Amino acid sequence: MSSLYDELAEKLRKDPRLTKRGGARFDLSLLLFNARDSLRELWDAADIEVTKARSEGHPPSERLEAAVEQLRPIFGERSKPPVPVRGQE
Repeated sequence: MSSLYDELAEKLRKDPRLTKRGGARFDLSLLLFNARDSLRELWDAADIEVTKARSEGHPPSERLEAAVEQLRPIFGERSKPPVPVRGQE
């Protein structure tokens, strides 16, 4: 059994055109956009688990640690303030 995400990702793999209106790319974007708060909560929980394991001297799950680090630039704390958008300084 595959998830909705799996089905859309497969459709996108078969037809990755950026210029096509609608289709799997658009559907996947909407799916992830609508799940953004839950994804943020999931990342926060995973980051806490990785940090907790390290502080207790246990190695965290390699997959969990890799996923947390892969998503850190998106969900983690920024080291520099964002660059102002032109006209919004």
